[in-house]
Amino acid sequence: MTNNDLWKFGKGWLCGYTEDKELIRRVKRYKKDWVIAADYFKNGRLVGVQFKIPIEQRRAAERMFDVRASSF
Repeated sequence: MTNNDLWKFGKGWLCGYTEDKELIRRVKRYKKDWVIAADYFKNGRLVGVQFKIPIEQRRAAERMFDVRASSF
């Protein structure tokens, strides 16, 4: 099971967290303006990635992460 989440991060930004390897690949390939805010490792292996996303792309982020953004 993968874990995806979106939340508001200051004015004009969202943060998105995922453990889905395929979603991480898609974001890195297609969303060059989404910045990697943090990488999470366990025993030397990547387990999750947190992205900083412009608020204007909220709907695209909700579709990619398959969740609704919280704190709106």
